[in-house]
Amino acid sequence: MSQELTTALECLDKSMVQLRRALRDIPYRSAGFRGDHTAFVKSVAALRTSLSYSRSQLEPASARRRRK
Repeated sequence: MSQELTTALECLDKSMVQLRRALRDIPYRSAGFRGDHTAFVKSVAALRTSLSYSRSQLEPASARRRRK
């Protein structure tokens, strides 16, 4: 399960980079798009942080015991 989470986080990172590249040529300050974009990016960052912190709970118990 942890591997699936790692893959999902990598895909999310790639998508956000792709979004950043796509927005270079768009005048997103007009029509209030900037506010929507900022809210979206903040929510994705919060999601990514939460998922990243939950990774330790998804590891098998044997792997958690080996670390201690």
